[in-house]
Amino acid sequence: MTTSDDTKKGLSRRSMFGAAAVAASAIPAFSAARAQGVRMTNAPLNSTSLDGLPGQGGNGPIRVLFISSYHPFDRENLFRTWDSFGKDITWTHVEHPAAEHFYDPALAADYDVFLSYDAFAGRKLGAPDANGRRQASYPPPSAKLQANMKKLMQNGDKGFIYFHHALASWVHSWPAGVNGSNAYVEMLGGAADWGLPLQNLRGKTYPNSGYRQGTEQFVSVVDKAHPITQGLGDGFPIIDETYLCPMFEDSVHCLTRTNFVPTEDKFRRSPNMSNVGAGHPPGSTMTSWVKTAENSPIVYIQHGHDNNAWSNPYWRTLMLNAIKWAASPESKTWAKANAKRIFV
Repeated sequence: MTTSDDTKKGLSRRSMFGAAAVAASAIPAFSAARAQGVRMTNAPLNSTSLDGLPGQGGNGPIRVLFISSYHPFDRENLFRTWDSFGKDITWTHVEHPAAEHFYDPALAADYDVFLSYDAFAGRKLGAPDANGRRQASYPPPSAKLQANMKKLMQNGDKGFIYFHHALASWVHSWPAGVNGSNAYVEMLGGAADWGLPLQNLRGKTYPNSGYRQGTEQFVSVVDKAHPITQGLGDGFPIIDETYLCPMFEDSVHCLTRTNFVPTEDKFRRSPNMSNVGAGHPPGSTMTSWVKTAENSPIVYIQHGHDNNAWSNPYWRTLMLNAIKWAASPESKTWAKANAKRIFV
């Protein structure tokens, strides 16, 4: 596929080119964090100053493609967060469905890291009915997209980071992989959908997932030697949305865990929570991990709902470390040495 410069610009919404602590132990950590300036209440949502930032889109050596879809988010502050990494990264934003073109290895050549925040990728919404409702359908990915994704993962020359609601993409319609489970879900290591049950996940059906916003947590570092956790110490406090959904601990290498234990009863108490499906099994406390898919390194970070997380310096350290690691030759060497076949 050949794409002109004008077409590439059209595909991108914002193209910026350029060169295990327990709950009790969390209490003093929250106090210390407040004293150090970590925002532990609602962080400001608006800002007009670019002072101190290295420039919109960044000018660093790591080329990042930031992918989003459907789920609304505070673009101003998340884009400012990426700009704050601008001495290390240069980033470009593209949305689904246009983003799917960039899984073509020829177009992917312009990027080092795919950074995905793309809930509900693959979902199609029909025309509004008489009540203004739009019915959703979940067609399978095209044969071309499946082939491109498989080839990109097999090439092993890109790093992939998925965070927060990216667990909710292609969870209903991606065909099964080598173990008979949804291959896209196996690629990430987990799945979520807050409105529908999840099927074809290792022979099980899970009730619809749960979310709980504004949850105070202490996140413990499990692997203190990994490059992604450097600078985080033993752990950090955060206020963020947390999930109750399937996560497959046997297929990932855990980096961090929350002291918030997700169980069904904790997701039914206020308007800031989803109505989790009855009978949902207890969830994992993992909040970040690394794994492999084919020959490629994969990172997942559950944190990152809004500016309460994005403005947290520990979250920024975690995310920037993840970007640097995913782009590094070391991550590619590790992935190829621990290759995991996913796609048929």
